[in-house]
Amino acid sequence: MIEELLAAAAVGGSLGNAWVCALLSLGCSIDSKKGGAAFIAGRFLGLVLLGGAIAGLGLVQDLNPVYFLVTFGALTVALGVFVLVRVLTRHHMAKHGHPLLRLFHRGMHHGKGQRAVMADGGEIDFEGSSKAKIAYIFLLGVVRGATPCVKIMVLAPLLISVDFGLAIGMVMVFAAASTIYPVIGFLSGNIIRQSKRYALYMRVGAALMMIILGVYFIVNAFVSTHGGQ
Repeated sequence: MIEELLAAAAVGGSLGNAWVCALLSLGCSIDSKKGGAAFIAGRFLGLVLLGGAIAGLGLVQDLNPVYFLVTFGALTVALGVFVLVRVLTRHHMAKHGHPLLRLFHRGMHHGKGQRAVMADGGEIDFEGSSKAKIAYIFLLGVVRGATPCVKIMVLAPLLISVDFGLAIGMVMVFAAASTIYPVIGFLSGNIIRQSKRYALYMRVGAALMMIILGVYFIVNAFVSTHGGQ
């Protein structure tokens, strides 16, 4: 039992494509602390669901990562565009006194939604994230966690060969170990976000990074499909 759990921890802690999750966690946490935490929590849940499905149903070969990659890429691009438009709208509000697109700024200047805006377009309060956006980022994390990858496929034979209880324990250890990289991105994002002077540029950069990563996943999915034919 200890050997299996250690193996799960070793696989989960290996580098692999962890840089993607680290960058996405970085981008989400620069946008807001709650967003970064939501992505990490969603990714953890997605990993547990995927590992549980493999352990309980033996779903290995039937899981086609292409659909997950396209879905994840599209969701990431949409989130990046939303964040970019929202940041630019707030910047326009700071310079001209009214939002560029009122749809993305609705409620930000009424009652509890009021925000102090700096001259360069950065906000003093970075935590004004809507519940809908946090739920969206959480869903993004779930899809990312549930996307089959090389590491989970390495672990799959072990999950199928042991009893279900031990398999779930291994999945939990694997998910916890692989979360170290998103956490690093999250902490880095929180540190970067402290610089109010360059807030506008950092948030625009984070949004563009999410868009680029989303496009990368979509292109990678189609390249994988073409390569497998």
